[in-house]
Amino acid sequence: MTSRPRFPVGLTLAVAIVFAVTVSLGVWQLRRANWKTHELARIAALKHAPPTPIDAVLSRVVTGEDVSFTRVVANCLPGPAAPAELHMISDNGEWIARTLGPCHLAEAPFGGIVVDRGFLASSRGSPNPPTPTLPMPGRVVGVLYSRAEPPALGLTHPAPYTLVAEQETPPAPGVSPAPYPDATDNLQYVGAYWLTWFGLAGAVAGVYAAMFWRRYHPKPNPPR
Repeated sequence: MTSRPRFPVGLTLAVAIVFAVTVSLGVWQLRRANWKTHELARIAALKHAPPTPIDAVLSRVVTGEDVSFTRVVANCLPGPAAPAELHMISDNGEWIARTLGPCHLAEAPFGGIVVDRGFLASSRGSPNPPTPTLPMPGRVVGVLYSRAEPPALGLTHPAPYTLVAEQETPPAPGVSPAPYPDATDNLQYVGAYWLTWFGLAGAVAGVYAAMFWRRYHPKPNPPR
C-alpha cells in the first residue's frame, strides 16, 4: 500500500508569500498607471493654458495645493543689477550655464520666487565661466516647477517653486529662455509593469498547482 504524500507546508507558505507580494506589486503599479493617466492629462491642460497671475497661483500653495507645471505671469519688483547665480549643466555634450535670478513679489503670499532665466550664451563650452552682472527680472512669463533647495538669492520667504522663464520683458542680455525637458518623459515607465507582476503571480500559482497535482496524482508505474 502506497502512503499518501505529506502536505507541503513549507512550500505552500513560500508560494503564498511570493504570490501575495507579486499581486500587491501589480495592484500598486496599476494604481500608479491610473495616477499617471490623470497626471498626463493635467500637465497637457496646463501646458497650453494662458498664464495666470502668480499671486493667485501661489495663494493656492498656502492651502497645500500642488501647482507644478502651471503657467504664470510675474511682475517682479524693480531692483539694482546683481551678479547672476549660475548652474552648470551639459547641453548637447557641451557645458552651459543656466542663469538664476531673484524675483521679488509685492502681493503674493511669498516674498519672491527664484527665476530660471535660461541659458547664458557666453558660458557655452566653458565649465567655469565668469559670473555676469544682470538686471533684475521684470515681467516674466513661465512655468512653475517644484524645487528641492535652490539658492534663496536674497529672497525673504521664497516660494517653494522655480519659475522657468519662457519670456522676459525686457529680455535679460545674453540670456536665452530655455524650458526644462518635457515633464511627461519622467512618467514614461510609471505604472508600466502591472501586467508583468500579475503575470509572475499567475506563473507562480500555475507552477505550484502543477507540482501539487503531480504530488498527489503520480504517474502509474508501467507494467513489466
